[in-house]
Amino acid sequence: MKITDINIDIVERNLEFVGDNVQDHRGASAITGGIVHQGILRIKTDQGIEGNSMVGNHRGDSMSIINNIFNKFSNLLIGQNPLDNVSLWTYLNKMPKWSINRFSPMDFSSWASIDVALWDLKGKVSGLPVYSLLGGNLKEIPAYGTYQPRHNDPEGYVRESDEMKDLGLKAYKIHPGPMDSNNTIKMVHLVRNNVDENYTLMLDPNNSYNYEKALKIGKVLDDNFFYWFEDPIRWDDFESIKNLSKKIKTPLAMSDQASFLFNENKLYVNQLAPQIMRGTSRKLGITGLMKSCAVSEAFGKRCEIGTGGNIFFNMANIHVTCSINNCTYYEYWMPTSTADFATLEIISLDKDGKVGPNNKPGLGLTLNEEWIVDNKIFTIKES
Repeated sequence: MKITDINIDIVERNLEFVGDNVQDHRGASAITGGIVHQGILRIKTDQGIEGNSMVGNHRGDSMSIINNIFNKFSNLLIGQNPLDNVSLWTYLNKMPKWSINRFSPMDFSSWASIDVALWDLKGKVSGLPVYSLLGGNLKEIPAYGTYQPRHNDPEGYVRESDEMKDLGLKAYKIHPGPMDSNNTIKMVHLVRNNVDENYTLMLDPNNSYNYEKALKIGKVLDDNFFYWFEDPIRWDDFESIKNLSKKIKTPLAMSDQASFLFNENKLYVNQLAPQIMRGTSRKLGITGLMKSCAVSEAFGKRCEIGTGGNIFFNMANIHVTCSINNCTYYEYWMPTSTADFATLEIISLDKDGKVGPNNKPGLGLTLNEEWIVDNKIFTIKES
């Protein structure tokens, strides 16, 4: 079996604005809404079997990633056996110009889409879901709900916690955005008082705090039994990370930043802090994410998997989580309409606030060809 064609259908969506009234240190780039272009990746074989994935997420520049796939990787893939998908990682790593060690964040994002599509194809060829190919058997995963920062007042997050409970979710991750220390502390107390004392809470300020603010907020999280404190400060401020972990009890979870990739993971795993690693198929693909989780497990650390940004990456995250022992939750990013499109299936919560894969081959997703035709603006091909 050989790869014969690589096509990407470019689709356009006009998303409802979320959090446009709240801007943190990342500015407008962190706001969801407006015209978004994404790619539907199709990797085709000489046996007529097609693996699928998506390129880009609900915000940011997807076209640069799409162009990078064709400029850098498509010629390498044509003629390769798609079932050798894990070997392709090694193949790239042995090439001086293409070594994983030299991958930029854009290269990783490009390869992640390819890697997920190859796993989807492999599952379709074998007739097995991806989690079975990975050796997993877990069928359901607890989810935590989260939105991007969208409130300027503490009471807004209380209302948000009510929404999480109404959905049956047993965990909630708060993105406080640019809220100052006093209002953040007030919000933490209000949300904890609004939910059950056993309800799982996390806080993620997206690396926006300095050490002093992180320490002040972290002690309040200790008092309110938060499950983790995610990305409080810069991921590469190792001295502050080490000192912060000694001063607070709440575990640090790091890092979801675009520049924190496969090789950056090894800078953390043999350190006492952070206690929890982060990863996602959106940055590493399935192959890279499995490797990253395995390295974390070897050092006794959890690897909690973040949002994928589209339904293919999110489903890939579910399949990986079903196959490893050191991830507790699935990140249920809201509103779900930002990610659930272009397929006949969606990712749904059950009554207990859990998600899981279906037993269809591959990722278990079927392209909605009618929707794609209606929303496609052009197609890029390589054969």
